[in-house]
Amino acid sequence: MNKTSSKLISLILTVTLLLSLTGCLGSGYSLEATKDSAGVSDTSKPTAPFVRKEYDTIKNPYFAMLSETEKNAYSLIYEELLKGNQKFECRVEVTADQLSKAIDSVLNDHPELFWLDNNYGYTYDPSGGSIKELSFSFFDFADTPEKLTAAKAQFESAANLVIAGALSYSTVLERELYIHDYICQNTEYDASAPYNQSAYSVLVTHKSVCAGYARCFQYLMQKTGATCYYVTGRTEGVSGQIVAGANSDGSHSWNMLQINGTFSNVDCLWDDTASDTYGSAIYPFFNLPDGDFVNHARIEMAVNLPACTTSEYKYSNQFGPTIEASSIIFADA
Repeated sequence: MNKTSSKLISLILTVTLLLSLTGCLGSGYSLEATKDSAGVSDTSKPTAPFVRKEYDTIKNPYFAMLSETEKNAYSLIYEELLKGNQKFECRVEVTADQLSKAIDSVLNDHPELFWLDNNYGYTYDPSGGSIKELSFSFFDFADTPEKLTAAKAQFESAANLVIAGALSYSTVLERELYIHDYICQNTEYDASAPYNQSAYSVLVTHKSVCAGYARCFQYLMQKTGATCYYVTGRTEGVSGQIVAGANSDGSHSWNMLQINGTFSNVDCLWDDTASDTYGSAIYPFFNLPDGDFVNHARIEMAVNLPACTTSEYKYSNQFGPTIEASSIIFADA
């Protein structure tokens, strides 16, 4: 996708980034824990031992951060959800804290599970505290097997058109620009958009928030064969304050992309918002090193992701002049 860079009239751009999202971060599920239906201890063991699948630790970095027990839970949860199972036996020994960490890791590594709503529950043995059964909420467009099948077809059809366009280019960088531009040009930022924690909200309904932008970018880049991560973080103003309009906790999410062995940060939502304010496409948050990625700070497990150290692949070094992140002034709404 070729875009003509606008002449830069000013090096200073005043941008109000409205990130007042409900669950912009989107990595933490809400849960409901209940005793088993009989209300008594059940010490029976699963009839068959669970055999964990292994996952590429480069492509799935959150899996790589887990303990062996948490990896067991991750594998079980991913396999069952990928099959479309909303409720299933917890066939691994895991605590509630380990379970929460495993679920967050599955969600961060696997944007293809686009039908997941942000809550889950489990039943447990009240005598020993062992978790017995897990249940997950699916969005209403996928809450029956028939609806899930139809939603997958709709989602994949939309995604495949973008992927085919991206694959017409030969390099990761060119494919990234194509996908970045598709998302920015076809998505409206809307804090009240339904399904906004899912890539579905970008590819199908075209209205989303940071989590939807980031998961869609992650999914599409992964489908082209690239290594792309979902990053959980927070937004911070130049004086250390939360950016105007952000969640009370400043929660935000973006991506990291590997190009020729090195990682860079990219924030499609902020590029989209900045472009809307400027009046034409600009790329201030396209492939920046950590030191230049202003107003972004990683949190939770994302602090263990690789450092982004190169500015080689930022837009102005590859495609021509644009407004730089360092020139943007964040103003109150």
